[in-house]
Amino acid sequence: APEYDPSRLALPTNLQGMWVGANNSCWHSDYHININLQMNYWPAYVTNMVETAEPLINYVDSLREPGRLTASVYTGITSTDKNPENGFMAHTQNTPYGWTCPGYSFSWGWSTSAVAWLLQNCWEHYEYTCDLNYLKNNIYPMMKEASIFFDQYLIEDAEGYLVSSPAYSPEHGPYTEGNTFEHTLIWQLYENTVTAANLLKIDFDKVTKWKENQSRLKGPIEIGADGQIKEWYEETTLGSVAKFQNGHRHLSNLIGLFPGNYINTETPELLEAAKTSLTERRDATTGWKSATGWSMSWRALCWARLGNGEKAYDLLDYAVDKTYPNLYQTYPPFQIDGVYGYTAAVAEMLIQSNMGYINLLPAISQNWKDGSVSGLLGRGNFEISVKWRDNKLVKATIKSNNGGVVKIQSENISLFSVNDSGENIVEFSIINSNRISFETKVGEIYILKK
Repeated sequence: APEYDPSRLALPTNLQGMWVGANNSCWHSDYHININLQMNYWPAYVTNMVETAEPLINYVDSLREPGRLTASVYTGITSTDKNPENGFMAHTQNTPYGWTCPGYSFSWGWSTSAVAWLLQNCWEHYEYTCDLNYLKNNIYPMMKEASIFFDQYLIEDAEGYLVSSPAYSPEHGPYTEGNTFEHTLIWQLYENTVTAANLLKIDFDKVTKWKENQSRLKGPIEIGADGQIKEWYEETTLGSVAKFQNGHRHLSNLIGLFPGNYINTETPELLEAAKTSLTERRDATTGWKSATGWSMSWRALCWARLGNGEKAYDLLDYAVDKTYPNLYQTYPPFQIDGVYGYTAAVAEMLIQSNMGYINLLPAISQNWKDGSVSGLLGRGNFEISVKWRDNKLVKATIKSNNGGVVKIQSENISLFSVNDSGENIVEFSIINSNRISFETKVGEIYILKK
């Protein structure tokens, strides 16, 4: 008999948990994976609570078997005894009982790339822990099967690009041949799966195919005539495709900014276009009084990625007003995802690690003039504590749980290092010394080896 593992029995957190109030409650205490379940786990790694995310990984894995039937029924992509892991699907609404079909309303239920989005959360387990065995046994098999699904699902459009069709951008807009939401998620899935396969030194033939498909994807991100990130490839100016872009709660066209990495500091034109789109969508600080708590948390995360701590702070301040004393938020009737998103946004304002280095205080607000935080986790399994005064870094302690190399960046420090890789970006080799200290203009930075 297999060894008893109680973590396999635990379910991930959903919107309302056991406090649903009725047998016929809103959303039936199910799992929504077009933003909500993903947001619930955005703070899990950066706040150094890695173990809390394992039920999510196990849950996604449990969707594979019923999801293969859904893939077969809706797309004709079928798994057989000879080819048992040929692709699976799960849409916006799903349950622990294997409900993976689009649900009772196809208009918002259909979401081909929802699993690809969930797999970003799962991939983060490796990014933060660097646990190759866990990647090999628990995460990569799901990523591989999802990538194999899209190898078969994508079709060629009239221009020769690969597109996901039919595509629907949560939760508004027409059905189209591909859109920014779908293709950004598929691009990121291929990117992460290729990285994982190379780390594990397996499936080199599939890596070639995944790279080819990734390069042939339409978009995934294009800039429109108004300087915006297009949500649909047919979009020219703002509002030219859907009526409700202005003030809509979802930021589906900005998924490459957060939680993805396609829009980043190395793509300044896309960053500027993301600002245009984020401003156009409006928020609670710009007249959208019916703004939802979780949507404001997502907007705060995006502004943090853009380095605008003041905007992020104002949105989080609004989110507090939309929070009940029991920490649920006021999106009817009540749900908890916005509070998890709030927590992730606070952490994102203090540290960021999505670009291969630790960025200290990247979006600190003037409202947090003096402060400190300890025990946050950066990608690469670096535990981070920082102290600041007058919004400038005074001290940082970085503990490497794996050894190796860390890169650090901060606007308010000048570092001395073994290998200088650029202005204010420094590589520290953690090999023989238990503690390496470097003087800065405003304090000290310590690199600790476990």
